[in-house]
Order: sequence, then structure tokens, then C-alpha cells
Amino acid sequence: MFSLKALPSPAVLLALGIILATYVFLHGLLHFTQDSKEPPAVLKGVPFVTSVLGMMRWSMDFYPQMRKRFPALPIYTLRIPGARIYAINSLDLIAVVQRHWRILLFPPIQIKAAKVGMGASDEALRILEEDMITENGFVHGMIKATHPTMSDGPALRSLNTTTFQVFNDALNRLKAPRTVSVKLYEWIDDLIMRATTDAIYGRENPMRLAHNVEAWRNYHPALMFMMLDILPQNLFFKRAVEGRENLVKSFSKYYADGSYEEGSDYIKQFVQHCIRQRIPLDDIPRLLMGTVFNNVANTIPSAFWVVFRIFSNPEVLEDCRNEVGQAVEYQGNIAELNLDYVVNSCPILLSTFQEVFRFHGMANSVRVVSEDMLLDDKYLLKKGGLVMMSARAQHTNSAIWGDDFDQFHHKRFLKKGPEKNAKVPQAAYRGFGGGTTLCPGRHFATASILMLAALMMMRFDVRTTGARWTAPSVVNSSQAEAVEQPDEDIEVEIRSRPEVDNREWRIIFSKGMTT
Repeated sequence: MFSLKALPSPAVLLALGIILATYVFLHGLLHFTQDSKEPPAVLKGVPFVTSVLGMMRWSMDFYPQMRKRFPALPIYTLRIPGARIYAINSLDLIAVVQRHWRILLFPPIQIKAAKVGMGASDEALRILEEDMITENGFVHGMIKATHPTMSDGPALRSLNTTTFQVFNDALNRLKAPRTVSVKLYEWIDDLIMRATTDAIYGRENPMRLAHNVEAWRNYHPALMFMMLDILPQNLFFKRAVEGRENLVKSFSKYYADGSYEEGSDYIKQFVQHCIRQRIPLDDIPRLLMGTVFNNVANTIPSAFWVVFRIFSNPEVLEDCRNEVGQAVEYQGNIAELNLDYVVNSCPILLSTFQEVFRFHGMANSVRVVSEDMLLDDKYLLKKGGLVMMSARAQHTNSAIWGDDFDQFHHKRFLKKGPEKNAKVPQAAYRGFGGGTTLCPGRHFATASILMLAALMMMRFDVRTTGARWTAPSVVNSSQAEAVEQPDEDIEVEIRSRPEVDNREWRIIFSKGMTT
């Protein structure tokens, strides 16, 4: 017999009604706000919600999964609460986006980082926003001012020289007769942090202080979540904010004392540009603090993976060590490493380096649509939307890289010889970004990483303390970086190679400069 008790309670019926009404409302909202000329909207199961759930589920692999699911779409729209994301699959469209840099802007992303990541004042933000297109503005003017100091010539060599001195001092402490056990990522993290920041900031480098490194490690992991600008920072990111403010205090002293005048040409030009643009005095240390992220955040994990990939595979180690051996000249008790040769004339080592960025890279290049436009005369992009170009989506495309795209192949980027790879479209490899946002510090980062790898190969043998080398998982990687970070560290043993032990190591450049 039918019983009224079998019916859902009024509360359940009300909840179901609200869910149904919300579902219908969201579908209607999507229908009436999505222009037919826009790239097709996807993940519409529950509009504005399914996309977010997909991002949470797949994390850094979200865009590769989307490319696999919608391979026929050159570009598609993701609707999330408060934003449109125009995600690009097509290499041809990436090139088109990069040509429209005056409309599809990167500076708004940098300005948001200054606001929510660095805590810049409203006055500083107003200056940053004044002109986001020409070199008269802060952002493009900063590129013009600082780019020459990291591209080539004496300024870059000065950076490389200081980096070598820090590396050499650290490696000298590992010399025979003892075998030294270290946690590889932690050791490289400390070494790159010290070497890079010493080179950038000079003798009064604030990052030499242990409490500042600790503050950085409290602040830096939260940056990605802070950039979402959803949750109150003082409630949800208290440790990160405290770490940031402690760093700002140290950089305030660094600036007020004029210590930047003894730093690199890069940091001197950086500060002078801030002064020319009339950035408030209290904000310059905040922007200076941001340069720590620019210069070390991706170099550290990249250096780890290069060293790991070389020493964990005997074939890779032999190939790279044989190449680098040609860059070393022995004169009695002195060994001279020619850095220019390492960077420019070791194709297998360079290919290994590039493969690290392809295999472990996860950068997303983002642009803000500053006005309604037709991309490639086909796709309507609405003002305020975000254009997303995922490096990982391109780096995992079998149509570009072949069926072994999911394998680490250290000779993949060779341009000559029997194992040379077919020419890869330029936009497909996005190790350092592309277009007007191509990383200005790439030459310094490349030289630092290859220098460390070369010195370690020539001076040491590195063995895992475990049964065998095993690549650590990376599922918890912070997406604030462009490169995966290991979830757990690797314990290794470092021992001097007898044939090169007790030598004095120096670095030279092709034109004869020695240090």
C-alpha cells in the first residue's frame, strides 16, 4: 500500500528544487552570454562548475587532457565563475596571439602579481597601469632597461663569474677523501639560491641571511593561491604574508643603504628604472623582492632535473661527460672550464637541458584581452577574457614529438647526426615562453644550470643511496613555477673523481677571460 512516508521530505524537495533551478539558471546564463562567434564553449555539463572541477582533478595536466578530449578544436572557451578562458590547442594560433601583443596583453598579469603577490600600493599600481604597450610605460620600459644586462657581453659574464665562484666554493667542500651524502634537491636549492642571488644582488645580498631564506620558503609556495585573489590573505595566508613582509624589510634596508649600487648591472638598472618612473619609495623594495622569484623559482627545479637526468642514466652521463671533457683544459694543477664552449658546443648536453624543459615543464602563458577582437579573423575574443597557451599541452602532443612523447629522450633536440630530430615548429617548444614574453633571464639561467652540471660531471661521481635511481613523483608541484618540483627528495652520495681531484678549477670564456 502506498505510504506518504515514502515521499521525500519537504526539505529534500526544496533542496532538489534549488539545485534544478540553479542548473537551469546556469545553462541559461551560459547560453545568453556566450556569443556564437566566440570559440566553442566546452565542459558544459554544469556550466561554470564542471570546468573548475576538471582543473581541480587534473591540476597541471588539465590542458593536455583537454587537448586529447577536443583535438579538433584549434581554440575553445572555458567558462568559470567571473572569467572566460580562451585555451589554445593550435600552434598556428599561438603564433597569431604572439603577434597581437598590443591587444592581448601580458602586463596585467604582472601588475596583478605586484598587487596581490608583492603587496604594492595603489599609487605604484597606477603607475604600472599607465602605459602597458609602449616603452614609455613601466613594464615594457623595464624590459628595455634590464634586458641588455642579461643578454650577452660583460654584464652577463659578470653574473656567470660570481655564480661560478659560489659553485666552486661549495664543490671544494665536497672534495676527497670523504664521500658526502646530501639530499639532492635541498642541496641544489641552497646552492642555486646563494649563487644566483649573490650574482644579482652583490655583497649585501639579502638572501644570504638564513631568516630571509626561511621567509622566502614560507611565502613562495602560497603565491599561486594568492594570485587567485579570492581568499583574504591575512586569514588564509598568514605565514606567507609574514614571510613577505620580513623580506620587504630586508630589501628596504638593501635599497635605503644604496647596496644595490654594488649589485649587478641588472639590479642597478632595475632600481634606476623604478626611480625614473617615480615608483613610491616604499614600493621599490617590494618590487625588488619580486626579482627573487624571477631569478630562482624556475632555475632551482630545472637544475635539479638536469642533474638527476644526467647522473641517473649511465648513457646520458657518458654522452654529456665526453662532450664537456672537450671544454676543459688542464695545465699542471689547474683545470679551466670554457663556459662558452659548454653552452654553445655541447649539443647532447644542450639537448638534455631542453628535454628537461619539455618533459618537466608546465608553464602556462597567459594574456588578457584588452578589447574585443577577432583572432585570426575567425574567433571573437571578448574584452577581459584570458588567453591560455599551455606549454604542457604542446609538449605532450604526439603529432609533434612522436609516440615516445611520454619518455625522456636526451637526444631529442639534436640538429645533426644520425639521431637528429625533424625540425620542431618554434611555437611547440615553450621552455622559456615565447613572443614578447620570452624570458629575459634565459641566458643567465641556462649558463648557470649547464655550468653546475658540467662541474659536477667533471669533478664528481654521484650515486643514489637507494637500490636504483627512481624519478620522484611530482603530483604536488606548485603551479606558480614553470617546472615540476619533486614531492620527495633523493639521497645521493657525492665522491670526487680521482683523476681530477686536488685541482684548482677556473672558468674561462672563449675570448680569453679567466676567473
